[in-house]
Amino acid sequence: MKAIILAAGKGERLMPLTSDTPKSLLELENGTTLLESQLININKTGITKVVIVTGYLTEKIESKVELFREKYNIDIQIIYNPFYDVSNNLLSLWQAKHEMESDFIIINGDDIFKDSVLFGLLEHDNNQMITMVIDRKKKYDQDDMKLIIENGKVLKVSKKIPLNEANGESIGMIRVTGEAKTLMIDTMEKMVRIKKNMQVFYLEMIQELINQGITIGIHEISPKDWAEIDFHPDLEHIRKKISTFNKEWMK
Repeated sequence: MKAIILAAGKGERLMPLTSDTPKSLLELENGTTLLESQLININKTGITKVVIVTGYLTEKIESKVELFREKYNIDIQIIYNPFYDVSNNLLSLWQAKHEMESDFIIINGDDIFKDSVLFGLLEHDNNQMITMVIDRKKKYDQDDMKLIIENGKVLKVSKKIPLNEANGESIGMIRVTGEAKTLMIDTMEKMVRIKKNMQVFYLEMIQELINQGITIGIHEISPKDWAEIDFHPDLEHIRKKISTFNKEWMK
């Protein structure tokens, strides 16, 4: 099992903080960055191979990775997405296709999560080749990657799902095993040949797999167990949360 972290984006909604720092290297507390918090939890699970897809300010991430390799004894590989400035994360994931020969977990580079989320996903047994980590909220918003779930399976994934129809949210973490690896690569190869798909999220590829009849299972977590850092209030909130709750998120 390996982890693939998608960290190529510019983080424009966090400007000016990201004007000279990639989002994944923003500090959460006491010098610990978002990327390092992810690596800490990945390391706890016993995963020893991590692929980070970079783009914006890749040289700064590469410099930090040298330190992280030694500190956490993890085999970390950098894959540069030269199209980061004109594409979305489907293209970033496609850049890592040669690293999909064994089972893997995809992690969005702007997610912070408790180690229990990763442990739960790795231990979750639902007999499905693809398992999506999801949460459920009382109220969804336009920016959520919304889901329609039925009988423990994802039927639809899109930000465009009407708010009153959504009954789940993808946190941007997916486990891929078995034959699904080849199916995913083949589907991505077809999608990236279409110009308009340069701007789509990789979860649209997951929707395409659903359309092909592939079952997407779920691993449900609490909204309290993770956070996505997109806007300034998100970063401020998680910094306060880490300080308030005895650094529970960073243990």
